Amino acid sequence: MNPDPLAVLTGDLVGSSRLGGASLDAAMAVLGEAAGAAAGWAGDGAPARFTRFRGDGWQCLAPSPALALRMMLFLRARLRARGAEFDTRIAAGIGPGTLPATGDLSAGAGPAFETSGHGLDSLGRAARLGMDWPDGPAAPAVLAALVALCDEVSRRWTPRQARIFAARLVPDAPPQAEIGAEFGISQQMVAKHLRSGGDWALRRALAALEGGTGDDE
Repeated sequence: MNPDPLAVLTGDLVGSSRLGGASLDAAMAVLGEAAGAAAGWAGDGAPARFTRFRGDGWQCLAPSPALALRMMLFLRARLRARGAEFDTRIAAGIGPGTLPATGDLSAGAGPAFETSGHGLDSLGRAARLGMDWPDGPAAPAVLAALVALCDEVSRRWTPRQARIFAARLVPDAPPQAEIGAEFGISQQMVAKHLRSGGDWALRRALAALEGGTGDDE
């Protein structure tokens, strides 16, 4: 059993039956690349862990429990940036667990894996994001409400907004002017996309789990 709690994310693609095989594979590739990018957020050199299963299902590890919600939003942003037809359901399970020796997470075991899988199966029809963190910084009902509100705000992102949020959600993200330069738009346009996408509220929600005030640029 891993001595530190694991943050296991289990997900599946929304409306996968409407996607062709090529689009399904491309969506999984986006999620895998995003999971790899997020693996370095904790700064500990941990390898990326991403496993595809059941055709449209997948599983990965968040860098730490505190970063689980941020990573859920980051994965959604990276996927949604590809097109409005792309989205994923995600359930995070945080707790003890045993990692397999190989990179295949389907052989993982323990409460973190079990609660993540059960959480995905029990997501309501309206929900896309869920989290079970028994010893987290918020009471279960408060945590569920926090994640639900982040779910509702982020599902309204347009693909263009999602591209901006994918850059914004990286810990220690560059200033808005640099994000704008990356995408060939002005800082003012970046700010407009962030405002319309609920950036201030999402930053407050993330700060509640990660610590801090959420009052950065």
